[in-house]
Amino acid sequence: MNRVLLILFFLFVIPLSAVAEVPDPLPGESYVHDFYNVIPEDVEQHIEELGLGLDQATGAQIVVVTVESLEGQDPNSYSVELIREWGIGSAEENNGLVFLLEMDPNKAGDRDVYIGVGQGLEGRLPDGKIGRILDEYTLPFLQSGDVAGAVQSTYEMLYQEVSAEYNYTGEQVAPARPSSNDGGISPLTIIMIVIIFYVIVTMFSNNGRGGGPRGRGGRGGPFIFGPGMGGGRSSGGGMGGGFGGFGGGSSGGGGAGRGW
Repeated sequence: MNRVLLILFFLFVIPLSAVAEVPDPLPGESYVHDFYNVIPEDVEQHIEELGLGLDQATGAQIVVVTVESLEGQDPNSYSVELIREWGIGSAEENNGLVFLLEMDPNKAGDRDVYIGVGQGLEGRLPDGKIGRILDEYTLPFLQSGDVAGAVQSTYEMLYQEVSAEYNYTGEQVAPARPSSNDGGISPLTIIMIVIIFYVIVTMFSNNGRGGGPRGRGGRGGPFIFGPGMGGGRSSGGGMGGGFGGFGGGSSGGGGAGRGW
C-alpha cells in the first residue's frame, strides 16, 4: 500500500508542484500586461492597435508581459502556463505568442527575456528564428537601456511574421534594428571608398602602359559595388473566452530566450 501511495505521489504531486506560477492578467488590458510599469503609454497604445487588428483578422494573439522576477522559474514553462492559463490565441489553431521580459534590477545580466510560441505558429516561428529575432531586434535595445524600443521593435517583428503567415495586409510597420545601424558605413564613406579605389586602379593601369599588347593586362571587366543583401524576413472578431479577453489557446512549448 505504501508503495502505491509513493508512486501516486511521484505521478501527481511532484508534477503539479513543478507547474510555473503565473499572475492573473491585468484587468482591462489586452495585448500588453505591464506588471513592472515600464512601457510608455504611446508604445502600449501602438501595440494594442496592432494586436487588435491582427486578432480580429486572424485569431492570432501576441501578448507582451513584463514581470519583476520569475522567482527562479523556467521561462519556457512560465510562458507555456501564461498561454494556457490566459487562453492566448484561438483554441482551434493554438496560435498565441507571449513576449516575456523579466525586469528585476537586482538581476542585471541574469534576467530572462523569452518568446513563447503556440504550436500553431511553430512552423512560421521555429526556435532558431525566434532566437535571431531576440538577437537582432530585442537585445540591442535592452543592452542600451531602451526597454520601450525593445518591446516595440520585437512586437512589430512578431506582428510581421504572423501577418505573413495569414496573408494579412493590415497596418504596415518597420521594426527598428539597431544592430544594422550602429557602426554602419555611411553613404559618404562608400563614395569615398569608390573614389579612392578608382584612383588606385587608374594609377596602376597607367603605369602598366607602354610596350606589349594591351589585350589582357590593360582593363579588366567592370567592378560592381553595392550593399550586401541580407536574408529576407517575411513580414477574429472580438476576443473570445479565456479571462474575458483571449480565445482559449494552449501551447506546444516552442520558443527561445536569452539572458540580459
